[in-house]
Amino acid sequence: MEIILEIIFEFIVEGSMGAVGDKKVPLAIRIVAAAVLIIIFGGLVGALLYIGISEKNWVVLALGVVIAIFVVIAIIQTVRKHRK
Repeated sequence: MEIILEIIFEFIVEGSMGAVGDKKVPLAIRIVAAAVLIIIFGGLVGALLYIGISEKNWVVLALGVVIAIFVVIAIIQTVRKHRK
């Protein structure tokens, strides 16, 4: 069961990343895919930041900040790529 859920989750994340970056996909689907990615990564970052702050675990907090920075950089690069 765990393997099936992992495969499904991987398809959702990989498919969303591919759809957001492809101009051939309709705009509405790209927006939904971007929302899915924002919810997934936002939830991950939010959970890490919450755990890091509440448990006073600086390693988890730093990991959450690093992931947040990578996500913001990826969003900026995708937007710049689409504007060209």
